[in-house]
Amino acid sequence: MDERKITLPELKPQPPKKWTAVTIDCDVIQNEQILAILYTFYSSGGVEIKELAGGRNLIIAYFSESGASKNIESLKKRIKSDTAIIGGAGNIGFSEFTVDEEDWANSWKKFFSPKKLGKKIIVTPNWENYKPSRSQLPIFIEPGMAFGTGHHETTELCVKLLEETIKKDDIVFDVGTGTAILAIAAKLLGASLIVGTDNDKYAVRIARENIKLNKCEDTVKAFYGNLLSFRGKIRDELLLRKCDVIICNILKDAVLKLPEKLKEFMRPKAVVIISGILESQYEEVRREFEKRGFKSRRVAQKSEWIACSFTLK
Repeated sequence: MDERKITLPELKPQPPKKWTAVTIDCDVIQNEQILAILYTFYSSGGVEIKELAGGRNLIIAYFSESGASKNIESLKKRIKSDTAIIGGAGNIGFSEFTVDEEDWANSWKKFFSPKKLGKKIIVTPNWENYKPSRSQLPIFIEPGMAFGTGHHETTELCVKLLEETIKKDDIVFDVGTGTAILAIAAKLLGASLIVGTDNDKYAVRIARENIKLNKCEDTVKAFYGNLLSFRGKIRDELLLRKCDVIICNILKDAVLKLPEKLKEFMRPKAVVIISGILESQYEEVRREFEKRGFKSRRVAQKSEWIACSFTLK
């Protein structure tokens, strides 16, 4: 059996037709904490940040109309509660408006520019006429409505650990692949087979489009689902191959469910790279993985975000 050939099921999900935009007028000192809340607890269609006069920022977060009201009210309460700890909760202003799909896309493009990740990788929108240098490894993406442009610290930290970890011809699993930036990065760094999974059908569709855009369909695959739900042929094929590196750029609560499941897919010297967790959450993650038979390998930090890696004991 050719281990590079994996049949992909057809996906035809439709993106939301409208988005609800929430603007958050806040003090600069509150910026990082509010962004951490958005990225950690709420699935949105992207975030914009605009600098205002007087040391203030305007954060704009986009939510699909489905379930937007409930999420937005929850978001407001959490921001007010968490920012009260550092002071200034009363100085935060909220407003909402509806954005059509086309307007969302055009707005997003204004804020999406080339971004260097690690030493070599650079992520750039496909509409930019970007000319990489000889030493750069470019990833061209069209984010669509899927979350992930490579501009967040978690992606940057993950790429940093990938550059230190991946060896030529490694097999890589990417749990929560999103727009497939990390999966494509793994390919550029030398991996010979990368399998990305996501539990958002539209994200998988965008991931496949980005994989095609970067001409790596033969080595990078994207599936709908997750390691906890796979059954049948796909699961059997992944278990047969096993992997050298597993990427988990996902939230803490999801990560904590994975240690035992990850071991099923790992070769003896495989490395698990975890990103998407806050500094305050790291010790809980470390203890859980060590309790499950892993040992800490590497930790990287930027702002209040952590990426870490583990191997089996």
